[in-house]
Amino acid sequence: MDKILDFVIFTMPNWLRFTLILLLILINYGAEILVKRSVLKVYRETESAEEAMNKLRIYNQYFLMILQIITIVPLEFLVVKYFARFGKPGRIIFMILAPFVFLMIVNVGQLLIINKTYKRIRGTTESLFSQIRDIALTILFILVPVGIIGNISFLIDIINLKSGAMKNIITVAMPIIMIFLFNLILPVFYPKLLKAVNLEDERLSPLLNGLFDQAGIKRPKLYQWPTKEKKLANALVTGLVKPKVFISDYYLENAEPNEIEAIIAHEVGHLKHKHLFKRLLYIVGGLCEVYLVGFLMEWYENYTGKEINTYLGLAIILVPFILYISLGLLRYYRKQEKKADEFALEIGIKPEVMITALLKLARLNHTATKLNKLDEGFQTHPSMARRIKEIEKISGYKYDHNL
Repeated sequence: MDKILDFVIFTMPNWLRFTLILLLILINYGAEILVKRSVLKVYRETESAEEAMNKLRIYNQYFLMILQIITIVPLEFLVVKYFARFGKPGRIIFMILAPFVFLMIVNVGQLLIINKTYKRIRGTTESLFSQIRDIALTILFILVPVGIIGNISFLIDIINLKSGAMKNIITVAMPIIMIFLFNLILPVFYPKLLKAVNLEDERLSPLLNGLFDQAGIKRPKLYQWPTKEKKLANALVTGLVKPKVFISDYYLENAEPNEIEAIIAHEVGHLKHKHLFKRLLYIVGGLCEVYLVGFLMEWYENYTGKEINTYLGLAIILVPFILYISLGLLRYYRKQEKKADEFALEIGIKPEVMITALLKLARLNHTATKLNKLDEGFQTHPSMARRIKEIEKISGYKYDHNL
């Protein structure tokens, strides 16, 4: 195995190296072509944008995303040679630049393949430039924190500290500090990133601000952000210290005032129960679990004198963390969404209004209302059908789905 890695990293001919990199890219493009054909088939057979978009979501989440993760691993080995010559600065650049370039090439190419089909099904008019900008920002939001934390850990390893205990404390503390700083700083830039403006609707502002007063929390700033071209109906809250609430103008344009009030009441519930802070603590807990397992493995090696196989060690560290984040965190998110819906009902939102607001969100976004149980287990939000069922259960109200 080591001989194979040495060949791939150091001695492989450049022509073969570039051929393999091109092949990894083409594999992702080929997968997108297959996805496009499948989605178009569903749309032709059902004439349903909801079913076609649900099929696309499933492919994106369980096939294309996993394929990108799988193909980016060999790419890292193929290109590390070109960064290693620059020493420590090269490693820092490599951890962010190589994945970014690969993911941009793959995602922009896939966008060009699926874009016409997507616009045909949903009727969106968003420009290609705007979509590429969103892709770049999404990738950067993922890679930059990971790259910074990874490089801080690397720098800590090379610091010559006499105290092993102090080095361990710094190793754990610095990434956690960086995660908190990132979550404190990023929301400041959200209005500019989303091109959002202050919500100055004389009809809505008093109504929505009254929700925060009723909940007994400080009024956050209300923004609306332009999403008509992409047909995105949504509302979100961000900010640990100075919260901001964003409402898409596409939803504002297509929803009734009481429906908008219901959706914002849900966001008020997130603020009231400090869900953003609790999510952050959950993620930090996962990071601490990784360090704890690492320390235990190091202790085992020192105590027994036996060295743990590298690949086994990676599995021992990563498998519990992946399960903790992918399943545990998602389940925690869904519990929070349920709690936020409950809060909206508690402060006086009528169940029938909450239900119609959720169904309108699904209709505007061409989102399927029902998901199978396994699929729903991998989502941040419960399905609309499940949320409606819980609202009916809590309130005792029975919604007539034939209306």
